[in-house]
Formats: sequence, C-alpha cells, structure tokens
Amino acid sequence: MRIHIVTNIDNGKGLERDYRLLSSLLESWGHRVTGVHFQRSEGVGGADLVIFLEVYEPRLAEGAPRRWLIPNAEWWRPEARPALDDFELVLCKTRDALSHFAPLTPRARHLGFFSEDRWDPAVPRARRFLHVPGGSDAKGTDSVLLAWERHRIPYPLTVVSSLGWPLRPRNVELAGRVDERRLRFYQNASRFHLCPSRYEGWGHALHEGLSVGAAVLVPDTEAMSEIDGCALRMPAAPHGAQGLVRTHAVAPEDVRDAVERCMAFTEADLRRIQEAARDAYLTERERCLASLWEVLGERPALRGGSAAGAGGNGASAGGNGASADGSGASPGDAAAGGGAAAGAPGSAAEARATGAAPPRIALVIPCHPATAPLLRRAVLALRAQTAAPSSFEVVVVCDGGDPGGAIRAAAEPGSHPFRVEIVDSPRPRGQFPHCSHARNAGFRAARAPLIWFLDADVLLPPEAVEHALSEHDAALARGVPAVLTPALARVALPPAAWIERSAAWAASGAVEGLAPLLAATPLDGVVPGAHGDRLRPGAPGSEPLCDVREGLPIVWRGLVDALGGFDEWFIGGGAEKGAFVDLLEGARRADLIDMRLLTSVRALRQPQKAATEAFHVHVHRGREERERRAREIGHGARWWRARLAAIRAALSPAVMAAAPDTPAAERLPDCSPGAIEARARLVRGLRAVAAPALRGLYGGVVVVGEAAELLARDVAHVCGLAARVATVAGLAALPANRACGVILSGVLAGATEEERARVLAQARRIVKATGPLLIAEIAGSSAERGAGTAGGDAALVAVEVRVRVERVGV
Repeated sequence: MRIHIVTNIDNGKGLERDYRLLSSLLESWGHRVTGVHFQRSEGVGGADLVIFLEVYEPRLAEGAPRRWLIPNAEWWRPEARPALDDFELVLCKTRDALSHFAPLTPRARHLGFFSEDRWDPAVPRARRFLHVPGGSDAKGTDSVLLAWERHRIPYPLTVVSSLGWPLRPRNVELAGRVDERRLRFYQNASRFHLCPSRYEGWGHALHEGLSVGAAVLVPDTEAMSEIDGCALRMPAAPHGAQGLVRTHAVAPEDVRDAVERCMAFTEADLRRIQEAARDAYLTERERCLASLWEVLGERPALRGGSAAGAGGNGASAGGNGASADGSGASPGDAAAGGGAAAGAPGSAAEARATGAAPPRIALVIPCHPATAPLLRRAVLALRAQTAAPSSFEVVVVCDGGDPGGAIRAAAEPGSHPFRVEIVDSPRPRGQFPHCSHARNAGFRAARAPLIWFLDADVLLPPEAVEHALSEHDAALARGVPAVLTPALARVALPPAAWIERSAAWAASGAVEGLAPLLAATPLDGVVPGAHGDRLRPGAPGSEPLCDVREGLPIVWRGLVDALGGFDEWFIGGGAEKGAFVDLLEGARRADLIDMRLLTSVRALRQPQKAATEAFHVHVHRGREERERRAREIGHGARWWRARLAAIRAALSPAVMAAAPDTPAAERLPDCSPGAIEARARLVRGLRAVAAPALRGLYGGVVVVGEAAELLARDVAHVCGLAARVATVAGLAALPANRACGVILSGVLAGATEEERARVLAQARRIVKATGPLLIAEIAGSSAERGAGTAGGDAALVAVEVRVRVERVGV
C-alpha cells in the first residue's frame, strides 16, 4: 500500500518522532511510505492512504481514497469540528483523547501509540533524577527547577532541554540539546524520571522512561491515570485550558515530596518498579500494534515490529500472520496449520493414496552460492546414513536463487538414494544471506511431518537420522513431545585447509571414505550452545536441555506454523535461528514441549570464510533484537501469551502427523478448546486467591509440582512472574538465590512433619538473599485419567480448588 504521512516531519520534537516511528513500522510491514511536510505548497497524489499527524491540510489528500487523522487533543481547536467529517477514521493515541473526540465524530476510535525501546542493560543504574522537556515549555520544568532551588534538594538532577532556563540550581546539570546516544545513556543511568507535564497527548519521554524500567513520576490527573507502570503520581492543580483539554500543574513542594519518597525506595522496591514499568511499556506497544493491524484491515508482510522498537515477534512473510490482538498466529490459524500438517504432502493419507511410504523427516538446508562447496560435502555425508533412504528427504533452498547453477551442481538432485529437492527463494532484503526466508520456503516445500533445520556447513555423522527418529519415538512413548537438537563441534582447520583435505572424498563421493576422514580431522569444541562434553556415542540417547542458545532443532511442521516460522526480519549470523530457539524455549517453559539434547549425535561444522564487516553490523543489530524479544517471552508479554494459545491448538495434530500409529497418542496433553477453557477458569479462580501474595514478589518463582504443576505455573505467569519447574529432588539441587519465591503445588499435602520441615528448609535456602519466602500450596480434585490427559494435572476439574498461602520468614 502507498501511504503518505503528513505532519511537521522535521521539527525535532514529538511530531517528527511520531512520524519516524510510524513510517518505520509501516515500511517494515511492506508498505511504501512517504513523509510530506504539512506546509508543502502543492498537492501530492498517488497515495492509497493519507495519515495526518495532528495537522490537517485538505489539499494534501486530494485523490486519496482513504484519510486518517491521528490528532492531539491539546492542539485541536474546537471550531475545527467540521473538518473531522473528512476522515474515514480519527485514531486517538490515548483514552483521554478519545473521550474528547468521541462526542465530535462517530469515526473516533482508540489506537494507542508506541515509543522507542531505549533499554540498555549495559549502562549502570544510579539513584539520580532525569527530566527531559526537550524543546517544550509545557513539561513542568519550571516546577522541577524551583523545587531544587527552593528546597536545596541534595540529589543530582539532569535536565535535557534545548530551551534556556534562568534558574541554575545546585546539583542540577542542564545538558542542553544532546544526541540520541547521549540521551539513551541518561535515560538508562537515571533510576528516577520526572515527568510533571501539564498535559500529554502521548509523551515519548514518559514512555521511553518506562521502557528502561525507570521509576517514572507523573501528575495525578485523569489523562495520566490510564498509563500503567508509573512509580508515583504527584498531586496536581488545574492550570488552564488548551485545545479540547484542561491542563494541570504540579507545585514545587509536591515535586520535593515525590523526590524524597523516591529516595526512600529500597533496592527490592526498585526491582519491582523496573519490572512493572517494562511490562507496562511492552503491553502498551502490543495494544497499539493490534489496533493498527485491525484498522489496516490486513496482516503485515514482515514481522510484527520495527527497527524503531515497535514490535514483538509478529507475522512472517510466508502467511503465518498476526492475530488481531497483535500477538502472532491466531489460535484458529494454528489449528488450521496443525490440520494441514496431518494432510500435507508426505502424510499417512497421501501414502495410502499413492502406495508409497512418505519420508518421516525432512532435512531443510538453506544455501547461497558461496557455500556450495560445503553443501556438496554435507549432502554427500548423508549417503552414509544408517537410516533407510526412504525415511528422510533433503530440501536444499537456494538463498537468492542459483543463477550460475553452483548449488544444483553441489546437491546433485537425482543422484542420491534419498530424495533431494531444490527450492529457489528470492532474497527479499538486499545482498546479504537471508536464512530466515530460505528456511521458511524449505519447510513449506518439505513433504515430511518432521523438520530438521540444518545449515549448509553441517556434516551429520552416519547414525544421526536413525538416532533422531528413535529418540523422537521414545519421547512420545513417555507422553512428552520433545524437540531435539544434536551436540555440535567445529572443524579446527582454516577453510582452505579443510577444502583441500576433504577434496578427494568429495570428488569420489564414496560412503566408506567419510568415517576415516572424520576420524583424522581435528575438532574444536568451542561452539556456542554446543554441549559437546555431553556426547555419549553408542545407542540412541538424549537428556533434558534448558540452556540451549542456538542449535539445529528437529520440530514438527505444525508447530513451526504455530510459531510463525523463522522471523524474516533477521538476515543471518545465528540470531535468526536463536530467535526461533527462544520461541521453542518459551513453549518448553510453558510445559507444552520438552527440549532435549541428542547426546548420541555430534554434528560437525565445516569452516567458512569470514563475513564482511557490513554483514557483521546487521548481525549485531539482530542479536540486540533477539535479546529484546527473549526478554518479552520471559516476562510473558501479551503477544507471547496469545502465541502460546496457538501452540496449544496446533501441537497435538502436529505430533500425531509425525507418529500417527504410536501407542502413546492417548497420553499426549489435551489441547482441545474445551480443555483450554477449563484451565483458564481454574487460573482465574486461583488468581483471585493467590495474586495478592504473588504480586508482592519480584522476578520469578520455582514451582515444585506433585499434582498441579502446570496449573501453578499458569497462575505464576498470569501474575507476571517468570516460573521455573523443579521436582522435590531438584529443589535440593538448586543453588541459593535462584528465585524470590517458591510455589509448592500439592507437595505438602499429606506430608509428615519431618518431610514438611525438610522441604521448607530447602525452599528457605534457595531464597535466602532475596527476602521472605512465599509458600503457595495448590491442590484440587481430579477426575479419572483417560484419553487426552497428561498426568493428574491435566485431569483437574473445577469442582474444588484450594489455595493456601503463608509467608515464612528467613
């Protein structure tokens, strides 16, 4: 869609920031965006949609079929009411603005907005204050400076403003106009942000303060009451009127009192405030994305975010879009994806129709021409697999196409005992390798219901496929679907030396030559997330894995659909694969899947030439973005909670498509809508009892489960706490200071006094340095086990649920 955004695009203030954030977001969704200055003398045409930010010039919208207005209530004149009839939609950034525009036009609706994520964990925090009025004189700066002047406040304050202020109090640094890098430092270094504005149509300084987890101080007015996460609200008195709204002012004495209250906060208080502020910022951003997707009437072409900090893991270009609530694939889409997995090419239904057994697993390998020599070796190594050639297939994806035929020549489709398919994937984002797009194209072209995402530089040992399938079946026999990943090692040779050493084997393609080659090749085990020290050659084996940073995951295609595939914002360098693994780990923490290290298989990375410096810049940005999204998953952001619902709906049919004849089918979790709604009712009932005590904690809890483990974790997540599961035996093995609380789910029920004392002592030891220990014991009546249950927890029914909470001093 061609979109024009009309505003004061270069005023260096809030309007310019609004324009840059919104245009960057829309461009990342695949739209063509043009910024138009509102004082442009001639009209501009050729737009499908014109968005006016605050200002309105009718001549700049001539010929556009759609017109939107995003106004600021404090700058809209009451006499301009007739102009509102020219717009398809009047989108309000705040609920307060909506209350003023709704009586004027039936087209008004709430949009919300977003600010840049300024979080930088590398900057040390200090007990100092920050006030950022920029170029505005309506941010309450006079009250702030008077408070420091009159009351001789001894705490340091930094004021970032391009205006000249006559007062120069002691302990105040008047920074003037600073660049973005310096401003980000000030925002992260200051624990307390003062925002006593007379009115805020949005307030970027305020929301950026929330993004860095600062204690934000705002006036206690109706306009500010809708902003969550603010640490303190200062009394404010009516000051006047502006546009459609009334303004308020904070007295210097109230600023002083708020400063003293801030300095009384303990470190535990500040940690809780930081968590609440970050959560409020992320939640508000997701609400805005959801609203914008809805009014656009389409799903974004790329991810659900932007480089400007507008985002979360959204839709991929392959069609796994975001739901209307801004959270990625919807439950309905996920269910459809799971059903498609069951009937996709390579399914049991197709096998019966054609009389041929489909492959059980597809090896998806993205490749660009520069790595064709390594791809040749990777595909040749698969000829030595001990698994039947009909049990697996290879899908090679040409990243950016294969104009010279180097990739096809390396893969040699048709010359192997297993099926090799070549898929072209045009590169959508410039000259750099785009592995995410290639992987998505590969898994959609595969026939098998299990997908193993490999790289072109990876050599699999002969037993790899056989052991992967065996461990997959063993996990289903235990009733816990498992995503597997092998241990990794790296060839300890320069690229040219490795190519020379393996040239004779690659030329002959002899199966029997692979083992001697690998035995004579020096290895370097230092690979991130490799876990090479856990390799145990021999019979198929695996072990639980909770700290993988990247890997070569083996996933059900229905689950890949529910996760939205690989996020195509990332271009490579490992972050795109790591971001996908982060989604898998989030599903594991929600007890939907297990993640296991394939300890009987060690994949081997072949050496590549170093990437260019320009590529490393993109990789660095990708790693920062991955870290941000991982934090959102850990904090239980809104988009991730909705994504979990999609995974629940898609998981069971996806797993059954991969192993339709397994006798363990009846032991898999019940992911039907009825079962999910029953659990939701239980969580709502438990939250009403447990939330007051749980919300007093910061960070996370350890859930020790006996009967209601998953239910207890649901309650913790709903209350905003990151949860980790441990058994009673595992509780004793945990180091101290790993959690701020412990939920004992059915553990103490029926325990003797001796057992009770032992468990409580172990729990006290874990939280010794973090404050009081919370013991919440969750128990409930359970129905008879039957098909579609996973242990006693999944069989809980809402007939009787008891929660007992006690605080145990340490």
